[in-house]
Amino acid sequence: MPDVIGIGIVGAGIIGQVHANALKDIDGARIVAVADPREDAGRSLADSHGAAWYSSYTDLLANDDVSLVILATPSGLHADQTVLAAQAGKHIVTEKPMAITADGLDRMIQATEEAGVELAVIFQNRLSADIIRVKRGVEAGMLGTTVFGNASVHWFRDQDYYGANGGWRGTWELDGGGALMNQSIHTIDLAQWIMGGVASVSADIATLNHDIETEDTATATVRYNSGALGTIQGSTAAGKDWPVRVELVGTGGKALIEGGRLVHWEGDSDLTDDVLTAGDLAFVEGWTPGEPFGASHRRQLRLIIAALRDGDTPPVPAREARKAVDVILAIYKSAKHGQRVTIA
Repeated sequence: MPDVIGIGIVGAGIIGQVHANALKDIDGARIVAVADPREDAGRSLADSHGAAWYSSYTDLLANDDVSLVILATPSGLHADQTVLAAQAGKHIVTEKPMAITADGLDRMIQATEEAGVELAVIFQNRLSADIIRVKRGVEAGMLGTTVFGNASVHWFRDQDYYGANGGWRGTWELDGGGALMNQSIHTIDLAQWIMGGVASVSADIATLNHDIETEDTATATVRYNSGALGTIQGSTAAGKDWPVRVELVGTGGKALIEGGRLVHWEGDSDLTDDVLTAGDLAFVEGWTPGEPFGASHRRQLRLIIAALRDGDTPPVPAREARKAVDVILAIYKSAKHGQRVTIA
């Protein structure tokens, strides 16, 4: 890789702007292109970073100065856009979810592995010191045998959120789901990551307070690979945004994470930075409790850029990132057919 990696941002909306702002402070990264069919938005973002604007994604891919593509586009476009980028020899970063169908996940992995390019997915909540400490504590048996792993996202979104911002949210075609696939996926990812993966789910979904195709409320019972049990709840129909929670219960203690921070720990010993590996410390460098939105994007992007320059696998790679999507797809399948679904 060159000393300075040329980056093309696809999508000049809110999340594309978050990525652009995060990249400003990363050594060895330079935004060289922006693609968005909306000229005003695309040109504005491109001009503010001294980059070229393209109305066409394929034209951006033809730019030899672009080594890494960041997809800040509707979720349902990620699979096709990743395949095209891989065929053009570009590394790829996508926002969550990686894709919205099993076929899309498979095609993305196959295309990038065949092309020899990297695909990383933004799961910036993994880069919290509190969360990584809890994961290492669970792995070390500091809670004893873990018996429950619960995840809940009780949020509010009004109808304008689904209708006034391009109309793609809350659709099966482009959002791939509702409260689970769009809002709850970060929390589902944390729970399954800390607990060591999900084996099966049994679920119900409903649309209770919005005029959308997909669910605004869902609940599932979970069996983890370890044999532990748990629940997943996700909603955009709550009266307000309540703190996101991940609750872990073991034979020797309990941990509660709210809003990305550890608010309760009761284990066989105190949870300190001593449980962190050298790799963990690199992940959480610069983390501060209650940091503003975008700070954790910057940390993950910095690690991605460094990995690409060193020829290493960046965090969070495709095969790891698909696990949360597989859980959500299993929940949808269970709700549709009224039966427990095993995750392969």
